[in-house]
Amino acid sequence: MVKKIGIGIHDFKTLIDRDYYYVDKTMFIYDILHEAKPVTILPRPRRFGKTLNMSMLQYFFEKHPKQSDNRHLFNDLAITNYPEIMERQGQYPVIFITFKGVKYNEWDDCYDKIQSLIAQEYMRHEYVLQDNALNEHDKIYIKKIMDKKGSLSDVADSLFMLSKILYAIHNQKVIILIDEYDAPMQSGFEFNYYEEIKNFMYSFFCSGLKDNNYLEFSVITGILRIAKDSLFSGMNNSASYSMLDDAFADKFGFTDQEVTTILDYFQTPIEREKVREWYNGYRFGLPKYDKQGHEHFTMIYNPWSIIECINKKALGAHWVNTGGHMLIQETMRRASAEDKEHLLKILDGGSVEKTINDTIVFRDVQHDSNAMWSFLVFTGYLTWKSRTPMVGKTTASLIAPNFEVLDSLKSMITAWFVSYGIENTFKEMVNALININLPYFEELFIESVMASVSFFDVPKVRPENMYHAFVLGMFVSLADTHVVTSNLEAGKGRYDVAIIPKDKTKPGIVFEFKRKLKKDATPLAEVAQGALEQIDERKYTLPLKKQGITSIAKIGIAFQGKEVEMAFAVEGD
Repeated sequence: MVKKIGIGIHDFKTLIDRDYYYVDKTMFIYDILHEAKPVTILPRPRRFGKTLNMSMLQYFFEKHPKQSDNRHLFNDLAITNYPEIMERQGQYPVIFITFKGVKYNEWDDCYDKIQSLIAQEYMRHEYVLQDNALNEHDKIYIKKIMDKKGSLSDVADSLFMLSKILYAIHNQKVIILIDEYDAPMQSGFEFNYYEEIKNFMYSFFCSGLKDNNYLEFSVITGILRIAKDSLFSGMNNSASYSMLDDAFADKFGFTDQEVTTILDYFQTPIEREKVREWYNGYRFGLPKYDKQGHEHFTMIYNPWSIIECINKKALGAHWVNTGGHMLIQETMRRASAEDKEHLLKILDGGSVEKTINDTIVFRDVQHDSNAMWSFLVFTGYLTWKSRTPMVGKTTASLIAPNFEVLDSLKSMITAWFVSYGIENTFKEMVNALININLPYFEELFIESVMASVSFFDVPKVRPENMYHAFVLGMFVSLADTHVVTSNLEAGKGRYDVAIIPKDKTKPGIVFEFKRKLKKDATPLAEVAQGALEQIDERKYTLPLKKQGITSIAKIGIAFQGKEVEMAFAVEGD
């Protein structure tokens, strides 16, 4: 009988007991025990199987008097080949808290949800109240936490206190599993209560994980490793393994062999190479070199996308539809003009050289270039083609990992215009442009600038940032019929933007942007005319002519804040 495919099932016991197909990741248990760190932090992108793996750890290790033995769940799985590991099955009290989905607009609501999650874990261990090993003070504390009547200090100490209580009952040190630890942090950053959540989580983790004599070990997952204002900065017993590290590289997400096996099992009627193009491409770990000196990495597929692909028997952008991309979209929107230009290069199939760091400082993400590119890598929107490892960071040639992410990034850029209500104007403007209705294009361009400059531009960001957002928008909307390039060598210099039709009988367009400084007394219209003349003087149309394009629109655009002037001419047919 063919097994079922599990959609959105994150509980290991449910998956096994109901005979769903399971990609065997039980060697994660082996790796956790052999790494032997008191606190192991494992940042991975969204929907890469973190919660399922953490659930598996719970069912493997947990000793709980109110629950049946779970040894049968691991029958015929890889970990059973290691008897010394199996001896540790079901031998530990376990605390398991997942912050998955903790996203609230207000700090009070966020804190209330955290209290509820902690109370639920205390209630899962309610049996301790019947044990004579507990004194009355401990029982009163437990009831306060379960009833959500504890003080902020009580709740901050709750991780430590529960491990102390469980140790007293079982005479065995405790395993602490924390899933998606940074979800409340991201919510706090997005909705402006970051300091409150940071201070609480710092106290919560320091109390529970630093110098906790009742701790066997802890495993913590999240999307990001948060630095500087880190929750773990006061701890010397933790180790973090990001996508840059070899350890655990194949334990989250699917390998090529795992994907081939599951596609064959479900007889998925899609070419394997197409599946690779759409969902493979995430690089993990350090580079390896073959005898010819070629660089290789552990390549990982997004597991959610593979499961959805099998379920729907179709390729598509399954991952982006699961949400969680609003902060990414906002980060990209606020990027500098130069970074938008580099993003355009990646969307066009190219790569950009950046220094990335596996620690993230939230407050830097939207105004520090390196932080932004690191953020895009570790949230799964970019990966590297090659990299040079350094201590704590790496110089990498960044690319989009696969077609799905490219499609997702393009959708986000389109959403910039939708969210500010200028989508229809933008489409009409682009249509006027490619049909060389330049007076109407000018009218719509100025209208769009007036409506959206405050949206695309942010304080202390240069005004041309907004214009590069428009270029990205044009790239996405014209991708099927045109090639949009930016800042490439042509003639005697570099043009700002060229729009090249794939059908060479259609007209091409070359843009030159000029920013007028406040101290410049030249009328803006003259600056625009100068931009137009520069296109001719530096022969920016030459590359288009060499491709056989005979009709070329030349557009000079000058701007000073929201003020815009345009000069244009058409060359050829």
